[in-house]
Amino acid sequence: MELKLTTQELKEMVTKAVKGASNNKLIPITSLMNIKVADNVLTLTTTDATNYFYVSSSEKVVCEDFELSVMADLFTKLVQKTTSDNITLVVDGNVLKVKGNGTYTMELPLDENGSIIKFPVKELSDYSNPTNIKLSTVKTILNFNKPSLAVSVEYPSLTAYYCGHKVVTSDRIKICSTDIDMFENPMLISSSLMELLGAMTEENIKVYRTSDAVVFATNTERIYSSIMEGIDTYPIQAITSLVEQPFPSSCSISRPVVLSVLDRLSLFVSPYDNRGIYLTFTKDGVTFSSKKSSGTELIPYIASENFSDYTCCIDIEMLKSQIATQDDDNINLSYGTDNSIKMVTKNITQIVALSVDDRVEG
Repeated sequence: MELKLTTQELKEMVTKAVKGASNNKLIPITSLMNIKVADNVLTLTTTDATNYFYVSSSEKVVCEDFELSVMADLFTKLVQKTTSDNITLVVDGNVLKVKGNGTYTMELPLDENGSIIKFPVKELSDYSNPTNIKLSTVKTILNFNKPSLAVSVEYPSLTAYYCGHKVVTSDRIKICSTDIDMFENPMLISSSLMELLGAMTEENIKVYRTSDAVVFATNTERIYSSIMEGIDTYPIQAITSLVEQPFPSSCSISRPVVLSVLDRLSLFVSPYDNRGIYLTFTKDGVTFSSKKSSGTELIPYIASENFSDYTCCIDIEMLKSQIATQDDDNINLSYGTDNSIKMVTKNITQIVALSVDDRVEG
């Protein structure tokens, strides 16, 4: 078997496909890249044992049908470092020869029976009635919602994106609610699956869904994944209540100035402060200060509504992570409750819980 491709095309395919390989040492298949030609279409496949990422050639290839698997990391690095115009893959028994600038020989991993490893076929039972999402929508979700994902498995469902008429993430300290109508019937999308969706390159993505699996597909890319469990335990009602709770006061301040102040102030926040800083709302603006008052800056209001004297303590890193995702010039900040502050930009609502501190009475 011999397959000849332009180096650029193969580089683009492997660079994309390798993102689906999790390299879990306990699950050997997650370190492999499957190379398959069927009906003159080349497809590269990788997996993390839950998500299967298929990247296919946009043009027909001239080659007989075959299937084999290689070590994903080694094959990808070799292709990426090749500078010749074309690459030729030659299968010789249990060996793959990669001919480009020179000839490199890779032994093919074998299964317990001594056979070349083939990936399981992952298909849905029904491909009717697809819905559609946009790659740009996925990028928005990754930008705004990702910083609010839970990383602890104490509450497994919170490690995923809740995708329904809104997209919601929360780690119980931060909340991000994005007004994106994604699915009629809500589903949880794991962090790894959302990252793979973000690795796609075509704008229009079709979604095929059954009771236990889902496929996201473009013309040259396909992701198969099992439906994540836990949608019934996701605290969407409690989160929605927090997002919709009224705040007595609000103001607008400069986002670049806030980020600059937080960068300077972080130099004066010690580990003993539990990353806490004070926000004090005055008639002239918001004062940002460290707990020991060794750093203090006043940011004047651009606008203020229903002003009231108010001081709160908040985690500086949590606050910064939320503000950093925004792209507006100004921050629209709501305050005055005893549990959180709220920021709204375009169709994004962000909630950051307040820290407990003896100095602050709420």
